[in-house]
Amino acid sequence: MTEAAIEVLNFIISCEISTYEHTYAPDKAVVPISDITIPLKLTKYRARKALKELRELGLIEYTSQGRPALVSYGEITELICEAQPPINGYALTKKGFESDLYKQKYAKWQKDLEEWANDKSNM
Repeated sequence: MTEAAIEVLNFIISCEISTYEHTYAPDKAVVPISDITIPLKLTKYRARKALKELRELGLIEYTSQGRPALVSYGEITELICEAQPPINGYALTKKGFESDLYKQKYAKWQKDLEEWANDKSNM
């Protein structure tokens, strides 16, 4: 895997683990290419090349995520905004979630979160 592909995969995994997820689609984070190129300082060409490599490995997929105006939480339905166009971007596949890199980053995130919670409870 190229360095750019590893960098992009790390970024998508970070988006999946972090609060990047939206309340209306908590099962996956769909990351548009512009959200990848800007923070990683990649050209669109290099980002697309890395994304193609990751797709060929089966770690990510190009998908779309709707953005409804109403969100349901069990029995509660809430109007959060006017309906928006869908987000088109890249998300982890099942193989991506099962990768060693995802498992390592998720374990580190859980450990950091536990340490943060323990520090807060000791105050």
